[in-house]
Amino acid sequence: MSGKFTPRNPDFDAVVRDSFGRQSFMTEIGAAISHLEPGICEVTLPMRPGLTQQHGFFHGGLVAALSDSAAGYACYSLYPPDSTILTTEYKVNFLNPADGEFLRARAEVLKSGRTLFICRADVYAEGQGETRHCLTGLFTMMCLMGKSDHG
Repeated sequence: MSGKFTPRNPDFDAVVRDSFGRQSFMTEIGAAISHLEPGICEVTLPMRPGLTQQHGFFHGGLVAALSDSAAGYACYSLYPPDSTILTTEYKVNFLNPADGEFLRARAEVLKSGRTLFICRADVYAEGQGETRHCLTGLFTMMCLMGKSDHG
């Protein structure tokens, strides 16, 4: 679905990457934006000690947080200058254990409005030549005007 949306900010790439880089939680866990285009964002996270639950899978809260960030930045890529973003609602379904060498969260905007944006995100656990779909979710993001995201 590439080319579906036109960004309202010609500097969306730099603005999104700057905001993501200032998100201390994503930095702490080692997540990175691996793909970005208007209305689409992928965030990846390699497995490392401290990110698991008791069975050795990526922790579910972490998987949901990764999907939330990917969805937020997919939406933020379409926002106008001098705005910021907040998640207002999300619902996720865990489909399989997040067991792999890394996670890939891919989010795509479904509908862009003036204030509210609807986005879908899916998270995949990848490793050893296999890909396992472990989460799918629907997100509502709010665009706040006059609230620059620049720190």
